[in-house]
Amino acid sequence: MIVRNVVVNNLDDALKLVKNTGCSVRVYDSLAKRGIIESIIIEKLDNRAINILKQEVISVGAGAAVNENIVRFKRGLSDVVLFATLNQIEKLIKKISLQPFGLREVASKLGDVVNKAAKKKFFKYRQKSLNLSNPVVMGIINMDPNSFSGDGCTDPQKALRQAVAFEEFGAKIIDIGAESSRPGSRFIDAKTEIKRLIPAIKKIKKNVSIPISVDTYKYETAKIALSEGADIVNDIFALRKGKEKMAKCVVDAKAGLILMHMKGMPKDMQICPKYKNCVSEVYGFLDKQKKYAMSFGVEDDYIAVDPGPGFGKTVEHNVELIKNMHIFSTLGVVVGAVSRKKFVKLVAGDDKTAFVTANFLTAFCGADIIRTHDVKETVNVLKIIEFFRKV
Repeated sequence: MIVRNVVVNNLDDALKLVKNTGCSVRVYDSLAKRGIIESIIIEKLDNRAINILKQEVISVGAGAAVNENIVRFKRGLSDVVLFATLNQIEKLIKKISLQPFGLREVASKLGDVVNKAAKKKFFKYRQKSLNLSNPVVMGIINMDPNSFSGDGCTDPQKALRQAVAFEEFGAKIIDIGAESSRPGSRFIDAKTEIKRLIPAIKKIKKNVSIPISVDTYKYETAKIALSEGADIVNDIFALRKGKEKMAKCVVDAKAGLILMHMKGMPKDMQICPKYKNCVSEVYGFLDKQKKYAMSFGVEDDYIAVDPGPGFGKTVEHNVELIKNMHIFSTLGVVVGAVSRKKFVKLVAGDDKTAFVTANFLTAFCGADIIRTHDVKETVNVLKIIEFFRKV
């Protein structure tokens, strides 16, 4: 006889364990959901709601950590942490879905947690879709000679050769930009950006079959790039610059949209960035901007989020975001962009192995799309994650 622990990272792992016992097919799903423990924080909830929630949590056999003011029946807002299996969460949702004090909204958001755990991910663009059952690579092409990574160019033919090579290496998206967003950089005008981008996009579109993402926050640039064949807009300002025009431009083109978090502006974002709770604030921002995009008609499956490591964050903030990458999956597809960033160099040195390892960890921790300069190496290491998930 052997008694030991087992490792369950996701619902697939739990299903495999259940199936291996030879139990009835009818209980596969319910038993597997009992094997996935979720730790969920609900922030700034009405204390009256927490009082009700706590009782319902106990009734389904789950656990909750609540502020001591709750038992004293004090008014106000507090945080609560739930520890529950997917099975218990489903039961809890039914119990609180008609309750007052904001619990209906809590029930809806808890439903997102359950649905995302079981749902296969796809990122849509141009009425096509990218299967994200396993993480994929987005290859970076910089058309700005001042790129922080040192690989910027202004030659469309060179950009084409790079794009063709990326596709051959196994990249699933090309991300092309013409304005550096490195710390301390200043903006360029749309005319300059368009002049650098469009010749390259035209050449790449004719010779590469994978989707093209244009890295811009300018409506004018995005509109022309999409008309010339770009499929996705990667907006580091998450619509805060282009706003309604950018959103409608994306909708009209049926393009994909990536929303990134950045604290401050590139020229000053790394000057003492501070957060009360980095993960919570970044999540809240991305949630808000996604809803903003959807209010103009951008569909849920056409939106990806990027927590923005390196954009207004300390080394500690960046590591915290990477460790919690999977948390952002309740917002949809998650882009992990840590390639050649300064915090990686500070932690592990200026070496390609450090950059590729950072990419691997970002994917392992929950990112679906890895944006990188080191395409060939990153594609290879991500095969390890894909293989692990099959076993």
